[in-house]
Formats: sequence, structure tokens, C-alpha cells
Amino acid sequence: MKVAFLLSRIEQSGVTTHTLDLAKGLVDMGHEVCLITGGKVPNATSRVDDFYKEFEDLGILIKEFKTPIGTILQRVYHSLTSVLKIITEIKEYDPDVIHCQSPYMTFLPWLMRTKFTTTLHILYLKRNFKFKNPTHLIAISKESYEFSKKTFGIKDKDITLIHHGVSERFSIPISREENQSLKERLGIEEHKLIIGFAGSISLRKGSDLLVAALKGLSDRTKNKIHFVFLGGVAGSDEHTWLQGMITEAEVGNLITYVPFEDPKPFYDIFDIFVLPSRMESFPLVTIEAMMSECCPIRSNTEGAYEQIDHGVNGLLFENENVQEFIEALEKLANDPALRKQLAENAKKKALSRFTIPEMTRKTLEVYEKIRIH
Repeated sequence: MKVAFLLSRIEQSGVTTHTLDLAKGLVDMGHEVCLITGGKVPNATSRVDDFYKEFEDLGILIKEFKTPIGTILQRVYHSLTSVLKIITEIKEYDPDVIHCQSPYMTFLPWLMRTKFTTTLHILYLKRNFKFKNPTHLIAISKESYEFSKKTFGIKDKDITLIHHGVSERFSIPISREENQSLKERLGIEEHKLIIGFAGSISLRKGSDLLVAALKGLSDRTKNKIHFVFLGGVAGSDEHTWLQGMITEAEVGNLITYVPFEDPKPFYDIFDIFVLPSRMESFPLVTIEAMMSECCPIRSNTEGAYEQIDHGVNGLLFENENVQEFIEALEKLANDPALRKQLAENAKKKALSRFTIPEMTRKTLEVYEKIRIH
């Protein structure tokens, strides 16, 4: 089967990661993939460069179009020429399936009057002329399923719920030597309990809630932990904002900040993984951490109850409730037996429910419903 992915930009995001993972799953099962994209975002980080190379290494055919920039007239001109280029590229590739990973690119196959699917990655998508209801929609959580029905009037028969899957490389621990080397690089004492986060610096990801929770921990717990914040770009406005909060909360001695890089080895040194987001879809980082046998704590936003069974394979706290967040951290930091049990259960669930082969198999079932040829 020939599959054409439409992705607006290659960037450091869950959408790009998911697109790459699904492409890998399809290639591993013998299918052919073409990625039609606006290319890498401006001032791309090394991680974005890595994403691009991974697409190339998979043998993915990458076709790029220009993203509109400049004056209004220039943007209009670039938009029109890009639309024509994308439609031409699709026709020349002649795919069996068109999959819009970027929902605001759905108007393109709609203009072509052809079947297509799209994955609803976010719940703040708004109605506009660029979004067109697909032949069949892929929802990634129960919340996105219901959002699709309520906001866009899509019927149950035209929606399939498929949870994201992640690479099983996360289930294979790094060596003891690599583990020790990373801790030394980060300046973490051997006896410390390590709590970690991986993601962007933002209000949406709850960066402020995280700092507030660390400030609110008991002295007993503060003395035994070290926190690793993995994400963002050093020296950026967001990083400056984060550092300001850390300084004001007087928790700088507890935290090591690392600009975003491959999170895999970090999960392997984390004892507890936290995600205090105010808004999510179905965050891959939680699944990656679970598969790495980290004990997860996250806010009960979108996708939470499908990922975590509270008290069984992790802990949930009410969105924006810092006190509940603190209590969850205190509980796990001071109960090693519970922490170990939840972490083991988290890994088991991730390996049984959230793998790339499982996600790919279910996606192929959708493709069979909407294939063009």
C-alpha cells in the first residue's frame, strides 16, 4: 500500500513523533510512505534535524513545499503556489491512502474530491475553511472522539479510536555505565531519588504548577530528591520565565535543567515521571516513561484515564490542583515498594497496549475503509 502523509512542518512535537513512529510501523510491515511537508521549522533544534534524518533513513520519500512568509501579497502568492504544488505531488505519487497528520491540510484532498483520513491530535482545533471533515477520522483518546462528534458533527461510524504507540526501544534499559555517566553529567548524587519531566516550557504543560509543587514539598522529601527538567531551548524567553519562577520559589538547588534532547536515557534514570499539563491530547511522553518503567504522575487531563489506572500503574491528580500534585509526589517519594509496583505495572500496560505495531495494525484497518485504489 502507498500512503501519503500531509504534515505542515517537521518540528519538536508529539505530532511529528507520532508521524515518524507510524511511518516506521508501515515501512516495517512492507508499505510505502511519502511525506509531503513544509519541511523543518525555522531555527530548528538538533532534535528536529534528527527527526528529518530518521525519516530519510526509513526510506521515506520526502517532498517539500514552501511555507508562506513575507508580506500579505507574498503569503497569498506562496499559499497558492504551495497548494498547487501539493496537489501535483499527490497526483504524481498516486497513493492508495491520503493521511493528513495536520488537520488544517485536510482542505487539500477535499479540493481533489478524494477520500482521506486525518488524526485529531488536539482538542482546541477550531472550525475554519482549512479544516474539512474527513472520510474517516482517527481519534487518539475518548476526549478527542467526543470532541469530533460535538464540534464537527462527525458520526460514530466515521470515527475510530486508535491510541498512539511508541517504540519498544524505551523498554530496553541503558547500561549501568551509561546510567552512571548520565547522572555524573547532570551532577546528581548517587543516593538521590530522581524525579523528571520531558516536554516544552509553557503554561499548557504546567511548568508553573511543577515549580509550585516542588516548593511545597516537605523538607524531608526535598532532601532526598533531585529534579530533572528536560525540554525547551536554553536562553529562550520560555527558559528565562522558568528560571525566574525557580529563583523566586527558591528550589534551584533541587533542579537540573537540560535543553531538549532524546529523552530515552533520561527515562532510565528517572524514578518518577511527572506531567502536570493543563491541556493535552494523548501525550507520548507518559507512554515512553511508562514503557521505561518510570512511575508516572500526571494531571487528569485528556487521555489520562486511558493511560493510567490510578493507584495501579501510576497516580493522577486533579488538573491545576497543586496540593494534590504535592501529595502524590510525597506519597511516591516516601514509599519505595509502592513506587516499584506502580512502575512495573506501568511498563506492562505500555507494552501490551501502546506499541507501534498495535497502533499500525489498527490504522491499516482504517486505511482499508478509505483507500483510493
